[in-house]
Amino acid sequence: MSVIEAPVAAPEVNITPRNIDFELDHAHINDWLAGSKEKTLFMNALSMLFPVGERFFIYAVNGHRQFVTDPKLKAEVKAFTQQEGLHTREHISYNDALNTVLDADGIEANFDKYVEFMKKTLGIRRSLLATCAFEHFTAILAESVLDHPEYLAGAREDYARIWKWHALEELEHKAVAYDVYRAAYGTKLEWNRMAVMVLVTGQFFGFLNKRLYELMKAQNLHRNPLSWAKLVWFMFGSPGIFRRIIPLYVKYYNPKFHPNDIDNRETLARTAKQIAAWT
Repeated sequence: MSVIEAPVAAPEVNITPRNIDFELDHAHINDWLAGSKEKTLFMNALSMLFPVGERFFIYAVNGHRQFVTDPKLKAEVKAFTQQEGLHTREHISYNDALNTVLDADGIEANFDKYVEFMKKTLGIRRSLLATCAFEHFTAILAESVLDHPEYLAGAREDYARIWKWHALEELEHKAVAYDVYRAAYGTKLEWNRMAVMVLVTGQFFGFLNKRLYELMKAQNLHRNPLSWAKLVWFMFGSPGIFRRIIPLYVKYYNPKFHPNDIDNRETLARTAKQIAAWT
C-alpha cells in the first residue's frame, strides 16, 4: 500500500465531538417511542448494533492512519474516532436498560466474537471498505431521521435527544472513512467498493433482523401477526424509514460517488443549533 492522493475536495463540515452524558429513563425502554412497542423495539434493535459496530469502524480507520498525510483529514480522523467513542459509550449505557428485557450483554458479547472473526477474514483493507459502506447506511438513515420529524413523533424527549445527537454526528463524519480509503488506495477498483456494499447490505439486514426477532420474542410479540405488521409498516410503509432511503442508498453504486455528493449542510446547521441549545 502507498499514499496515492489527497482526499476529494468537499464542502467544509465541522466534525465536532459533543461529550453529552444522556440520562435516559430506563423505565420506558420498551415504549419510549409514542408508546408503541413495535416502533420502540426497532430503534432499540439499531442501538444494540452500535457499540460493537462503532468499535469496528474505529479499528478500520485507525488501521490506515499511516496513509493519512493531509492535515485536514488527520484532524477529521481524530474527531471521527472521538465521536464514535462517545457514541459507543452512550449506547452501552442505553443498551444496559435492555438487560431487563433480554440478555443484551450476552448478545453483544456473541456479536463481538463474530466481528472479531470478520476482521480476520476480511483483512484491514476490506474492513475499511465495509466501514465505508456501513457509514453510508448510517448517514442516510441519520439524514432521514433528522429531515422527517415523524419518525420520532411522540417520543420521550430524553430518547429523542440521544438519537438526534447521534444522527447529527454520523452526518458530520460520513465521508471520513471514504476519504481515508482514497488516501490509502486511490480511486481504482471502484467495483470492489460496490461489491462490498452488496455484502454489507445483506449483513446489515441480517444483523438487524436478528436483533428485531430477539426483542420481539423477549416481549412475547413474535407470534403476534399484528405486531409484525406494525413493524414492517413502520420500516417500509409509513413513515417508511427504509423506503425513503432507497434513492440515497443506490447513489453508492455510482463509480464516481463521494459521500459529500449528498449535501446535508442545511440539516447539519439546523440540528447543531438545536443541540447546542440543550447545554
